[in-house]
Amino acid sequence: MNRKLRSFLRKRGVPPEEIARAEREDRLLLLAFDYQLMPGRPRYTFAEACRRASFDVETAKRLWRALGFPDAPPEERLFRDEDVETIITMRRQIDSTIVPVGENYEQLVQIVRVVAGSLAKIAEVESDALATAVRERRQEGVPDEEIAMQLTDSLDWSRLSRLIDYALRLQLRASARRKLTATDPQAIGAEDLAVGFVDLVGYTALSQELEPEELGALVSRFEELAYDTVAEHGGRVVKTIGDEVMFVAGDSADAARIALRLTERSAVDELLPEARAGLAGGTVLAQEGDYYGPVVNLASRLVELARPGSVLASSELHAALADDPAFAWQRLRSRRIRDIGRVEVWALERAEQHVPEPEP
Repeated sequence: MNRKLRSFLRKRGVPPEEIARAEREDRLLLLAFDYQLMPGRPRYTFAEACRRASFDVETAKRLWRALGFPDAPPEERLFRDEDVETIITMRRQIDSTIVPVGENYEQLVQIVRVVAGSLAKIAEVESDALATAVRERRQEGVPDEEIAMQLTDSLDWSRLSRLIDYALRLQLRASARRKLTATDPQAIGAEDLAVGFVDLVGYTALSQELEPEELGALVSRFEELAYDTVAEHGGRVVKTIGDEVMFVAGDSADAARIALRLTERSAVDELLPEARAGLAGGTVLAQEGDYYGPVVNLASRLVELARPGSVLASSELHAALADDPAFAWQRLRSRRIRDIGRVEVWALERAEQHVPEPEP
């Protein structure tokens, strides 16, 4: 092992015997990564870390599980001084914030659970990129010691933290503005929105035929197209699940443009099969970044009825846009939809005088 890497590990509190063991077990690269992210030597059990931070152990366990991790073995020393400092920060935040934590910390646990889920997705994306880079270096014949040193030189955690902090501030500002400027501030949680679902036709069969790398490229392309299109027209992506994207928009016309544009772009994309869309509008329940209620259920059912390349909409959304010259409508026969009943269905198209927007 080169002297620079050994010095790096020692400065971060790695015991010499742990360095030697990592060399023998061929996990030096992982050891360097661990200590780059979490410097300092583990010194405390979970209970000891909580006591040093003057934080209730049982509450800390609930928050730890909300982060997505199993209970730490009671006698194992896995926690560092930085962990203690973080627990202290959490305790002070609880003491000083105006945001309610709830009786027995229920609301705080819920917040931690939601945040942890989002951060886990970020970690998956980052670790995918890291694993790919390591695999490529190894295929080039670069020894693990050198890869570890490259990793420690290139991973600037403070810079990445600043980027995540900036993105979170932007998102929090936008979300708070929507909710705190609502017409009825007492009705936070209920919003009037247009809801859309778009999925790829024939995805299930296609997923059986494609190699994993090809399927991954297809899904990535669809997500890229969806996020770009939704943001371009003022909507917000709620979630993507494989071949399907759910989005919301405060303006029905924006939702219509998103659905039309996504189906148009998918139709001419060399990698993607055709897409179809379902739209509905009305009052939805907003909770933890997701949306619920009959309007959401209807939009989800309508996309299942749509033919390739088409957009189906509810009568409420049609009523909101009936006088807009940018859109043309065709009334279809009413449909009986499971768990909802019989509903009017409208096919949405662009008006003939309106051509699709050019690619950005």
